[in-house]
Amino acid sequence: MHPSWQLLERHQTHFSALNILWLDAPEGNGLIKTTDQAVCLDRSVFNTPGLNALAADDDWPAQTNGIVLFYPKAKERLAWWLHRIVSFVQQHPHCQVWVVGENKGGIKSLPKRVLDWAETEKWDSARHCVLHQLHIAPEATLPEAPNWTEFDYQGQLLQAAPGVFSQNRLDKGTDLLLSVLPVMKGHCLDFGCGSGVIAQALLGRSEHVTVTALDIDWLAVRSTEQNLARVAADDRYRVVWSDGLAQLDRTRFNAIITNPPFHTGIRTHYEASEALFRASADWLVSGGTLWWVANEFLDYQSCLPATVGMVEEMAHGRGFKVYRAKRK
Repeated sequence: MHPSWQLLERHQTHFSALNILWLDAPEGNGLIKTTDQAVCLDRSVFNTPGLNALAADDDWPAQTNGIVLFYPKAKERLAWWLHRIVSFVQQHPHCQVWVVGENKGGIKSLPKRVLDWAETEKWDSARHCVLHQLHIAPEATLPEAPNWTEFDYQGQLLQAAPGVFSQNRLDKGTDLLLSVLPVMKGHCLDFGCGSGVIAQALLGRSEHVTVTALDIDWLAVRSTEQNLARVAADDRYRVVWSDGLAQLDRTRFNAIITNPPFHTGIRTHYEASEALFRASADWLVSGGTLWWVANEFLDYQSCLPATVGMVEEMAHGRGFKVYRAKRK
């Protein structure tokens, strides 16, 4: 169980008496009642059986009288959530608000971040976590919503929502991958698309390619949709909010390209990427290729099935390596 949930369970009696809206919980928990609602940006949590999950752009239920936000890793994502929370509370002033998170995730900085428009009350601390209640003044000035960021890549504009991976500039690994990636044909999969830079490059380099881009993060999916709409007709791409490959229709691709995602919150997880490599042959046409970039110390090759042929190193630099493998 995530330690934030362990801390919250110490206050189960209080939360059980409220209609709680849970924001960005790291996993499901029995503390979430059938009468509660949840907004999940992570598709794997959205899929939790029995969870009354709202779409991230849905209106929040008016009967909500308690909100619990799980402190996000990205500070831009925190600002995005807090803007939405204050907007709601100003319309529903009897709604109580809590923020919970791990010390190593930055929760201790919360009082300074809300100083201009809210007071914080430390409710509890345990399991290296802290639970704060926010007291938002009715006349408080609404905190400014964080802007989408943007940068230029080879003459193309890339925009990203708050907290999306590599939102301010192209990361070193993807830059190396794109520098050696050939012009593609056929149908390609951009796995863990982030803001959509790989998918955008594929579509921009050739008219003979179509792309499916997927990501587990809802705001990454929204970012990719916006970026691809500027460079290609909508019949040349689709963007899927997916927990790994779980929400992807069964099909085969001429190529799979990925900078494998391996971060979830403040912890490091490789499971989704390793699952992709294990299943890669089932998603590639005969002769189809798998391209990926990874830190030098990561060994995804060991996850490849026997039906995928020899792995070739295509580039090496700045602490990253680019590899290609072909389905037999």
